[in-house]
Amino acid sequence: MDEVREAAERAQPQIEGEIRVPGLRDPVEVIRDRWGVPHIYAATLDDLFVAQGFVVASERLFQIDSALRLANGRLATMFGELVVSTDRFARTVGWNRAGAKIAEHHDEPSRRITSAYRAGVRAWVEAMPAKPVEYVVLDLDPHLPDDEGYWTSGAVLMAWGLSGNWDNELLRAEIADRLGWDAMLDLFPDLPTEAPSVIAGTRPHPSALDLLRSSPRRPPAQGSNNWVVAGSRTTTDKPLLANDPHLATQMPSIWFEVHLSAPGYEASGVALPFSPGVLIGRTAHHAWGFTNVGGDTQDLYVERLSEDGRAARYGREWEPLTVHREEILVRGRDEPEVLEVRETRHGPLLDSYLVGRTNPEVIEGRIHETYALRWTGHEHAVMPSAVLGMAAAGSFEEFREAVRSWECPGQNVVYGDVEGTIGYQCTGLYPVRRSGDGALPVPGWTAEYEWEGFVEFEELPWNVDPEEGFLATANNKVHGDAYPHLIGHDFLPPFRARRIVELLTSRERHTQETFSAIQLDTVSIPARENARRLVEVEPATDRQKEAIAHLQDWDGDLAAGSVAACIYQAWLKHVARQVLLPRLGRELYTHYYARRDGSNGFQFQALPNMLANPTARWLGANGRGALHDVLRRALDDAIDELEGPLGRDMDAWRWGAVHRVVLAGPLALIPDLAELFTGGVVEAGGDEQTICQGGFEPDHSYDVAVLSSWRQIIDLSDADAAVGIHPTGQSGHPASEHWNDLLPLWAKGEHHPLAFTRRAVEAHAEATLTLVPAVT
Repeated sequence: MDEVREAAERAQPQIEGEIRVPGLRDPVEVIRDRWGVPHIYAATLDDLFVAQGFVVASERLFQIDSALRLANGRLATMFGELVVSTDRFARTVGWNRAGAKIAEHHDEPSRRITSAYRAGVRAWVEAMPAKPVEYVVLDLDPHLPDDEGYWTSGAVLMAWGLSGNWDNELLRAEIADRLGWDAMLDLFPDLPTEAPSVIAGTRPHPSALDLLRSSPRRPPAQGSNNWVVAGSRTTTDKPLLANDPHLATQMPSIWFEVHLSAPGYEASGVALPFSPGVLIGRTAHHAWGFTNVGGDTQDLYVERLSEDGRAARYGREWEPLTVHREEILVRGRDEPEVLEVRETRHGPLLDSYLVGRTNPEVIEGRIHETYALRWTGHEHAVMPSAVLGMAAAGSFEEFREAVRSWECPGQNVVYGDVEGTIGYQCTGLYPVRRSGDGALPVPGWTAEYEWEGFVEFEELPWNVDPEEGFLATANNKVHGDAYPHLIGHDFLPPFRARRIVELLTSRERHTQETFSAIQLDTVSIPARENARRLVEVEPATDRQKEAIAHLQDWDGDLAAGSVAACIYQAWLKHVARQVLLPRLGRELYTHYYARRDGSNGFQFQALPNMLANPTARWLGANGRGALHDVLRRALDDAIDELEGPLGRDMDAWRWGAVHRVVLAGPLALIPDLAELFTGGVVEAGGDEQTICQGGFEPDHSYDVAVLSSWRQIIDLSDADAAVGIHPTGQSGHPASEHWNDLLPLWAKGEHHPLAFTRRAVEAHAEATLTLVPAVT
């Protein structure tokens, strides 16, 4: 252990003095402030992005490397047999192939800045004093090829995580097949009432559960909040803008905070460690923030294959499949695992890859129907040069044009500038379908369900300077019923957006402090409403009576110290088990409720309907009496569960005692290294429907799986008045003072200043490093 700690110490980067860096034309100044944020000043754009790559790699090299290996189906070169299935899925879906295809269409500014960034990363690998400690533990070297497609796959992976609805299509098909169309509508109530012919009658083959089982697990309900108010609603008479993207809990943070300045480009905010520029942030003129749209950009097609599995039926013809031979390198094996991925006109066949060491062969005559995935992200992503256009915009109209190339994942963008303009733009490519609505798998052997292009950018929802004086989004449906195009079905419930509006309209004028309070709000509108129904049950025991008393007149505040929040969340989980598990079966229940977005659909759509109108389909023939029996059994189970970790004194229970944020790096799974690679554990409030995000996987753990990954509040009246925070620290080195120094601030809901002007940057400066051109 001492040797590992010493290795961690050796890997820390130089932050003062001078370093020679290949690829630079002129010296670059890097001023780090007391929070470890680098402010990078360069004479040219090329030097700026070389320096950004160098500095970010000096703090996050292992994170960059592991993310890109995951995106390219190469994670098994790090972790061996443990992750082979993940690499299979990555290669089958084709994140690596999509990255290569998308990179071919990058414009010249994109090629220039990404090439400079990669050059900076390579320069750090050559200059670093020692390998990051993770490489020492794993006995590995960094692997970062200078290939634009390889790096672009990182953006594809990010888009995949924010695009997923293919699994919901499978879940709907499987539930409809097992329980009937009407039962499926109870669990997904926003769909059309008539069943499509593709799932009527015979069960799709193979089982949807087989596909869900093979896919990497992802946290539920990833989302975000953003809002902007006009100067007419602030104390400074200038706009205020807030954004807090909700992403999976991880260590180090998914974001790297940075301030970049060169002739033609200056922006401050956060970047993804594998890409150049500032993704979310501001300039001296304007600010912006993102939330995920959640539009439907993925469709599953049921294909009819020939007996030899080499062609797919389309109309009256058999179209040959495209075959991709993927070699997965597995640490510890002498030979690669060979994967044969077959692809129809619609996309890769998700369930029919074939594995073999040598000469893989198709198993003839067994697979006659299977699923092909069509996804916008197979050919479209975010043009890297978009960061240049977003920063250079001199008006909302120019900013709208800059985000036109934000094709996948689609984002809700809010904007505010020093002139007082506020605006909103929905971005992304959303398919126009000849038939169908993308909610369920459709036949692939007919032209009836093909895509006919995408919704035109000019016809996507947008707004500027509304009369209300504010704009807000929270992954909710962003258009009314009269909107003529289909964006999607799987928007997150509207409760966070309603609560934001509730708080924005509760006062005439807002300040940075009121915005901060909104970001930290843990009141759940659906919890408030559900609790009123739950407490109608007559308790059968004293401890049931005591638990119900805590929920009587409860305001729905899921604060970390709340007893009521603790009881409510555990009760709901056990109600779901009582109602759903016997009918769905373990695996389907797990995929619907426990690990994806079904907990939202059940708790906030299906359950309220069941509480108001108990039906025999879900509760048996005895109606309300059966419902109350279920509620009492579930409450007993909840109390039993909570007494284990929290004790019998119900008054001493706290939601945060079981609902924790655990920030730990991948190597914390090794028992002897857990302490070194754990950044911290803090109690948290909220759930996935509170503004202060605290999403968790209800049947897996109450620990937070999705959190506010970056909180920013931008005051357009003063370039140096902005504040921000992410939950860990700037550095990926566990020996660094900036490994987890931001966590105490984040946990308390505090921020640090986002210095922008040179005067403010120098006032917070702690170390200055000069990067100078290498002698050639």
